[in-house]
Amino acid sequence: MPQGIFTRIASFVSNDRFRFAVVTGFALAVGVISWMVMPKGGIDMREDILPSLWNWRAPWVEGTPLFPWATLILMPLRYFTPRDATAIINGLSVVLIALLIKRFDGNALFTIPIILSPIGYRLITTGQTDAIVLAGVLLPAGFDLLFFWKPQVTAHVFWVKGLAQPKTYLISGIALFLFSWLLWGGWLKEVWQFGQTKLIGGWWNFSLWPYSIPIGLLMVYLSLKNKDIGFGIIASPLLFPYVNGPSYVGLLAVVAAKWPKFFGLCSIALLLYLILAVFVPSLNLPRIY
Repeated sequence: MPQGIFTRIASFVSNDRFRFAVVTGFALAVGVISWMVMPKGGIDMREDILPSLWNWRAPWVEGTPLFPWATLILMPLRYFTPRDATAIINGLSVVLIALLIKRFDGNALFTIPIILSPIGYRLITTGQTDAIVLAGVLLPAGFDLLFFWKPQVTAHVFWVKGLAQPKTYLISGIALFLFSWLLWGGWLKEVWQFGQTKLIGGWWNFSLWPYSIPIGLLMVYLSLKNKDIGFGIIASPLLFPYVNGPSYVGLLAVVAAKWPKFFGLCSIALLLYLILAVFVPSLNLPRIY
C-alpha cells in the first residue's frame, strides 16, 4: 500500500501540469515579493534600463550597453514605475527560465533553486533582463535575433542555428544591422567603448576569462558536434571578458536540464554553504550572495 501511494505521488509530481502550476505560483510570488520588498525597484532597472528607454536613441549614455533594439522590445516598461517594472520582469523571468529548462527536456521545478541561488538573487534584486534575452532561443530562426542583446548570454547559440538555416540568418541579420545603422548610427562603436571603459574593470564583472576559455571552446565543439544549442548557451558566458552575475542564469538552466543529479547535488551543497555563512558567522566564509 505505501509503495502504491509513493508511486502515485511521484507520478503526480512528475506531471507537467503540476510543474506548470508550481512554477506559475512561484513566478507570481516572486513578482509580488519583489514589489513588496523593493519599493524603489531593482537598481539596474531603476538607474539604467528605464532611463535608457526614455533616451532610446542613445541608450548607452544612460549606462545600458545593450544592443539598441532592446529598447524597442522593452519600451512598454517605460510606462511603469521602477517598482512595477521590476516586479513584472522578475515574474516573467521565472516563467521564461522554466520554459528554457523544458526546451531541453528538463524538470521545470529546477527553476526554483536557480532563482534562490546567488545568480538568481542577483537577477531578481537588480531587475535585469537576461532571462528575456534567453527567451530568444525559443523563437523561430530570424526572429530570435531581435532578442540578441547580450552576446555573453547567447552568442554561441547562433553557430548551430546559423549553420542549419544560413539564408534565413544572412537575410535577417543584414536587415537588422541596416535597420539599427539607420536608427542608431555608429552604435556598435559606442557600445564597444562603453564596455572597455566602464564594464570590464567594474567590480560587478564576474567573468572567468581567460581561465574559462578551454571549457568554453569545448562547449562550442560539443554544440557543433551534437547540433545542440544548449552547449552554446553554456559556452557564451565562458567566452566573454565581461559577464555580470545574472548572465550565468542560462548556463544554470541548461546544466539543470542536462545533468539534473549534478545540479541537485550542487544546489544542496550551496544551500548548506549559505546556511553556514549566515548562521555561523564565526567561520568567516566568503559571502557569495
